[in-house]
Amino acid sequence: MHYDDLTVSRENGVTTITINRPEKHNALRQQTFAELGAAVAAAGADRETRVIVLTAAGSRIFCSGIDLEADGLPATTEEWDDHTKGNADVIRSIWYCDKPVITALNGGAIAGGCNLAMVGDLTIAADTAFLSEPEIRHGALSPLLMLPWLMSFKGFNELYLTGDRLDAARAREVGLVNYVVAPEDLGREAQRLAERVANAPMYALTLAKRAVRLTLDIQGFKAAQDAHRYIDTILLGSQGVVEKERIMSVLAEDGMGAFLRARDTPYGER
Repeated sequence: MHYDDLTVSRENGVTTITINRPEKHNALRQQTFAELGAAVAAAGADRETRVIVLTAAGSRIFCSGIDLEADGLPATTEEWDDHTKGNADVIRSIWYCDKPVITALNGGAIAGGCNLAMVGDLTIAADTAFLSEPEIRHGALSPLLMLPWLMSFKGFNELYLTGDRLDAARAREVGLVNYVVAPEDLGREAQRLAERVANAPMYALTLAKRAVRLTLDIQGFKAAQDAHRYIDTILLGSQGVVEKERIMSVLAEDGMGAFLRARDTPYGER
């Protein structure tokens, strides 16, 4: 299959899927979501693939989240519902993939990009990487509610309610990242880790993943994601929320740079 927004390669049973939009900070337009879903499904069905590595091009940003400029914003609540469902479904398909997924963070994982970073079974990060879910600052929520299932309640709220970032070393301390390496070693170490995981019998890996996912679903993971998406749709489609409408008008009239400045300037430096 031909991909415009990704590159895909396979070596020693490891399929590496690379988001390849560095000029757009690897932001996720609708085409990127569609290609990600297709690439993960293809790797999941490929008998030669035992482990999947998800990474990104460039040296600064793993993924900056949803591309707010590429496709235009939905105009109605129904369109917002389709939008949030489509995005969440692709990320969730990676979460439920039967084959182990390793996320290799070459840089910042922001908003929906943080979801992608956390959707892996294992995560390895360059020491320049960071995690951030800043959606609260412009009146939105993340596509999936991943972090409260992976870290402490207080730590999650620190990130989720402020939009502040967590550097790679701190992310490892709180259990969101397994390994932190030098940027130049990231690709090699991700491949080494993937090949180590691939030594196990494939069916054992599949059943192990299914058991873990089923355990979380019994605890309410899937229902929480559905509820979170409905709340996100209501929030995104809301009318008359002055703060949200003001900052979104900046995006529409002045572009992404002005939007980010308007969003983040009130918070100053951490």
